[in-house]
Amino acid sequence: MQVYISNKEIEQIAEGLVQVSCGEPPPKYIDIDGIAAYLGITVVYEQIAESDPDKIGFASDGVRPLCVWRYGKKANVVFPKDTVVLERLLLNPSENNRRRFVLAHEISHILIWRADPMRVAACFNSVYDTERTYSMDELHERLSLEECQANAMAAMILMPRVVLTDSVRRHLRRKAIPVYGDCIFLPKMKPALQKMSVELGVSYSSMLIQLRKYNLLEQRGMEEYFKKTMPDGGAVYGC
Repeated sequence: MQVYISNKEIEQIAEGLVQVSCGEPPPKYIDIDGIAAYLGITVVYEQIAESDPDKIGFASDGVRPLCVWRYGKKANVVFPKDTVVLERLLLNPSENNRRRFVLAHEISHILIWRADPMRVAACFNSVYDTERTYSMDELHERLSLEECQANAMAAMILMPRVVLTDSVRRHLRRKAIPVYGDCIFLPKMKPALQKMSVELGVSYSSMLIQLRKYNLLEQRGMEEYFKKTMPDGGAVYGC
């Protein structure tokens, strides 16, 4: 498949959007609902009734209908173009971080369409259930280039490089965070990392992905990890 919008374009569009809609320097907590309003995107909440229960977000192209519950019955509704439909359950306060990312993801689809009109097509955001068996078509949809680009843009909108870099400096007093293996951190650093994710309004896992992307993680050896977590302060004994 030919790619009509590059990853570099994705990055610059995300950075430019935050700059013009949120100001400089950008705030710690990006107002994603305000960004939607700035872009003229309507956000509505519905009880989605698609056959795939993992579908929790939808960016409408004004043509493809979305199946929702209306008055106790399923109804196929065509929402106006540039409307984002989110699953109503995401309004639960405990789901706020996920709601923010799903909204940013669907906004990203619309931004990609505007940058490359040849790719306009209604798009779903689907959660990935590790206990479910997916068909090849379902896996292809979840792992498609456009989905990957929308995820990448959503993360850059919610966690701009300058914001995440500043957060590391303020909370951990360092330029990069030591990481052991792929995702192991010293216990003393975990409270600060959790505070960072709360401050940013994103999930812990999505923040770690972005920290790695921005080279804000410093790879260390496991030997150092075990030395620093030994109760005796790092004394080494033979096996």
